[in-house]
Amino acid sequence: MAHENLTVVILAAGLGKRMASQLPKVLHPVLGEPMLGHVLRTAEGLQPARIVVVTGHGRAQVEAWIARRANPQPIACVEQVNPNGTGHAMLCAQPAWAGASEVLILYGDVPLLRVATLQALLRDRGDRPLSLLVARVADPSGYGRVVLQNGAEIARVVEHKDASAAEREIDAVNAGMMAVRADFLAQSLAKLTPNNAQGELYLTDLVGMAAQSGHPGVATFAVDASETHGVNNRAELAAATAVLRKRVNHAWLLAGVGMDEPETAWIEATVQLEPDASLGAAVELRGRTRVAAGARIDRGCVLHDVAVASRGHLLAYTVATEATIGEGAHVGPFAHLRPGTELAADVKVGNFVETKKAKLGVGAKASHLSYLGDADIGPGCNIGAGTITCNYDGVNKFKTTLGEGVFIGSDTQLVAPVTLGDGAYVGAGSTIIRDVPAGALAVSRTEQKNVEGWVAKKRQRQAAAKAAKGH
Repeated sequence: MAHENLTVVILAAGLGKRMASQLPKVLHPVLGEPMLGHVLRTAEGLQPARIVVVTGHGRAQVEAWIARRANPQPIACVEQVNPNGTGHAMLCAQPAWAGASEVLILYGDVPLLRVATLQALLRDRGDRPLSLLVARVADPSGYGRVVLQNGAEIARVVEHKDASAAEREIDAVNAGMMAVRADFLAQSLAKLTPNNAQGELYLTDLVGMAAQSGHPGVATFAVDASETHGVNNRAELAAATAVLRKRVNHAWLLAGVGMDEPETAWIEATVQLEPDASLGAAVELRGRTRVAAGARIDRGCVLHDVAVASRGHLLAYTVATEATIGEGAHVGPFAHLRPGTELAADVKVGNFVETKKAKLGVGAKASHLSYLGDADIGPGCNIGAGTITCNYDGVNKFKTTLGEGVFIGSDTQLVAPVTLGDGAYVGAGSTIIRDVPAGALAVSRTEQKNVEGWVAKKRQRQAAAKAAKGH
């Protein structure tokens, strides 16, 4: 459901010192995608009128990544200069969210939130000034406690260090995300003061302002507390990845995808699978990979931005990047498909074959130990073991073109640019430097010469040499 009067503001200006990295914190990957990407995708799932990202530390990197991302709607970036707390960040962003009737405030380092949770947060606000996402945790030490009244009404949020003994027993903690009526937000931000230990402007003060006005905010409890976990260091990054990985794999299992060992599968959130796709153990599916129904990916395969059609079968430990694999094609084991590889239906690419910018037509076969680069290989071709397309002269790349039904004998070098016509044959052990007409046989071997008795004479010479040295 679209939220036509909603603006989502994502706070992503944090320094992230505990990550101990030159990379801005929100760009650190969780299951292969920057944390900010997960938050943006969740926000986009709400179909808001606008999305605003507040940047600060590493602004150029963050904004460059957003510009490269395939954004379904425009994203406004606002810089927080001289950061002075979350309230200050919202003040910096105010021109971008002005005109909205409701503002949803999220954080760029909280990557596990679900759309359904935020929909509940928006729904629960109703006509109140704000709603706050709250989590119940087993150990609330260090968290701000949410003090409730009259059910889910929020009386106040108390920081751990300021909480009484009784308040420290509360297991309801502030997750930080909130939905706020825009007019209340504008009025309240103008009243914020830095009267705290850090001397900063805090959004949590809005909760107290709402309660003091006689119209307290309301708490929305996260069904799964892990959704609200922020990431501040590498250990928390790994933990978030583990949670998301398990969640994604479980969802695909319920959708009808087969997995031999779900606990070892790595499936990024951007991957698309169809029911009856089948995955072996320790498979990695990354980026925009798509696997159709009836396809099988065996143990240890690593695919990045690869499309696998129905009945496609990738045998163990195949690595492929930016490639397409047609219906019924068989690849591997231990094959390497580099960017630009296109395999048509029923193609076979066997063990220890490497391809790059190679198109193989229907039913073509390269069964073992070959390199096919910058090549257009027609339907029904047979590529013998040890074939190499010599496509690079040290400066430029050149193309090899094979027509339909070409047969290449083993241990052949095709020196590009070269074209072989339909039905051409190449004898084993040949180096082809000129075009081959359709239906012709090309052979470039030197004449074989047999020297009778050569081995015995060689051994006699070796024995004499050893005797002369005293052996």
